[in-house]
Amino acid sequence: MYTEREMERRIRRLGPALRRQKGFDVLVTHAPARHCNDFDTPAHRGFACFNELLERYEPACFVHGHIHREYAFNIPQRTVRGNTAVINACGHCVIEL
Repeated sequence: MYTEREMERRIRRLGPALRRQKGFDVLVTHAPARHCNDFDTPAHRGFACFNELLERYEPACFVHGHIHREYAFNIPQRTVRGNTAVINACGHCVIEL
């Protein structure tokens, strides 16, 4: 498991490439963003630094896994956050782009 600080460092290293490319269209991660389909338990807490990426670059789609929908009845498979479609692809999911 990465800590928040370790994940921030990984994202920071991508900064020059992201700026050169003027962002990205699809973000695919294992973990969700903090407060977006995550839980407060350490193993299921999303990364706050993903929120910063979503706010800055507004990709069309953010696909994450890790949060099994069987954990709770109210975990959505698809939500919208700003201009980004957020998809919990844990298990399986068909995505048409």
